[in-house]
Amino acid sequence: MSAPRGEAARKKIIAATRDLILDHGLAAFNVEAVAAASGSARSTIYRHWPEPHDLLVETLTSMGRDFPTPDTGALRSDLRACAAILRPMLDDPRTRRLILDVTRAAAEDPKLDRIRRDLLADRRQPVRVILQRAIARGEIDPDIDMNLAMHLVEGPLMSATVLQNLPITDEMVSEMVERIGKSLS
Repeated sequence: MSAPRGEAARKKIIAATRDLILDHGLAAFNVEAVAAASGSARSTIYRHWPEPHDLLVETLTSMGRDFPTPDTGALRSDLRACAAILRPMLDDPRTRRLILDVTRAAAEDPKLDRIRRDLLADRRQPVRVILQRAIARGEIDPDIDMNLAMHLVEGPLMSATVLQNLPITDEMVSEMVERIGKSLS
């Protein structure tokens, strides 16, 4: 059974919006561009999202799902597996640009900032679980500051890819994992 016509239109519009902002940046987002990219009438877009900002928020929210939590039984191999999951996303220059665009726009838009924080919380959850499992196994100090520990894991990858525009290498991941493992134990 196929989705109702309205739901199919919504999915098509969200997919077109996602492709538009990934390919051309957040500045390219407007109803006319989405209508052209999706083949939908502007009235259809406005019927589903009376405020264009809501379409952008829903699109960004839809992009933040399905991030699995590795469970190899050891901190270092979990971190390597987590980096392997993140690597394709962070190696994509379109994603890096979108992260910067959303961060910049969120600084002036409280609603977008709330969505940015929610998306970040979704993305951080696997790291939190990895660290909690490592604590339970006795691999890391149970008194660690969880937020700081999460920054130690995420910081090197985000700094290298988003801020410095560097690719993630196997050597970078290995060095990062070893240093993090040592600093948290």
